Order: sequence, then C-alpha cells, then structure tokens
Amino acid sequence: MGAAREGDAATRRSGWWPAFVALLLVVTVAGVWAVQQGGSRPSRGAEVAPGASPSPSIPPIARQQVWTSDTRSSGTYLLNTVTAAPQLPAPATLRYVVKVEDTVSVAPDEAAAEIQRTLDDPRGWAGYGKRNFALVADESKAGVVIYVASPSTTHDLCKAADVGFAWSCSDRTRIVLNADRWRFMTPTYDDLGAYRSYLVNHEMGRVLGQGVAICAKPGAKAPVMMQQGADLGGCLPNAWPRDAD
Repeated sequence: MGAAREGDAATRRSGWWPAFVALLLVVTVAGVWAVQQGGSRPSRGAEVAPGASPSPSIPPIARQQVWTSDTRSSGTYLLNTVTAAPQLPAPATLRYVVKVEDTVSVAPDEAAAEIQRTLDDPRGWAGYGKRNFALVADESKAGVVIYVASPSTTHDLCKAADVGFAWSCSDRTRIVLNADRWRFMTPTYDDLGAYRSYLVNHEMGRVLGQGVAICAKPGAKAPVMMQQGADLGGCLPNAWPRDAD
C-alpha cells in the first residue's frame, strides 16, 4: 500500500510539473514585456533632463549664404511644458520660458531642453558662478521669455534693433531667436549644435548687459559677444564666453 501511494504521488507530480513550468514561463515573459513597455514611454514628471533637439536638413544654399526661408508668420506661440533646474550652484537664478511660433518646425520642449543644456554648461555664463538659469513652464514666473520665431515675426519683434529678416535680437527681458538661424545656422559655422550654443550665449549675454565685442587677434577664438554669424574677422568660431577669456 505504501509503494502504491508513492507511485500515485509520483504520477500526480509528473502531471502537474510541466503545467507549472509553462505557467512560470508565461509569467516571466509577461513581466519582461511589461518592463520593456514601461521603459519605452517618456517620463510624465514635470522636470526632464535636457537633451539635444533633432537637426533639420540644411539646404545647400544655407551653407553658402545667410539664408532666409519662406516660413509663414502667425504671431501665435507654443509654450514649453517641461522644466529644468540649474545644474551649477549660484547666488542668483534667472528663470525663463521658451515660446515657439506655431508655424515653425521646432518642438518647444526640444528647443527648451537644448537651450537649458547650453545655459548649464560650465563654459557658459553659469560657469562664472554669479548666476544660473532655470527653465520654468509658467510665463508669469519667468524673468526672460525666449522666442523662436519666423523671419517675418522676428523682423516685427526686433524693429528697434533693425535685424531685418535674418538675425536675432534681445533686451533685458526678451530674446528673439530667428528660427532660420536656429534651424540652418550660417556659413561661418559647420556644427549646428555649436552654432545654437553660440546663438543662445550671445543673446543671453545681451540680457546680462554684455556689449558687442570684436576679433582681437586673427587665429584666436572669437569672443561670444562678437557677431559671429556675419563674419569671424579672422577669428575661429566659438560658442562659449569662458573659452575666449
């Protein structure tokens, strides 16, 4: 009787064991799938790590001259929704928002993240230790508004600076970045990311009260407050204020 009971138990074990293994396999695969799916979704948090925005296709003509596109003007803007805290310590913080004209092929959050990446860089204005920069999503809490606007809208917003349809402008509370420069740079630069950093640092320098500079010595790095988009004057392109100190 004892042997018979043992045989019956062995039969029962041999029957349910394959089913248990199959169930365990299904649960494991489902768990891995859930983790992969969860990891592929963007974070819903209010604060995101800044990253580079995609580079557009640059027309050959924009490598030969300071080119103006036919991007339509609307005067309507999309505000960034992401935020970013400063990465460098400082006694003062300048808060800003980014507003992109809705006819421009630039995503506000991507542009904002790239701008913050530039402003966080120790080679930039925050590297002097006097102030840092925070990207906020509430315009009422911002000391500076950074626009990315079509050439025609830039022309209208920058009438006092007389930048035409090609350039950008800024004052103590506002930066207007010409979308064509953001997307297509100028022939004086070969690296779009570097040009964008120059553009942000140059215009933010004006917000901070910096004056226009010139090339002091051919072959040296150009001061970031030099108008590098038109002519380098013998200097080398340079996107960072501290690199030309």
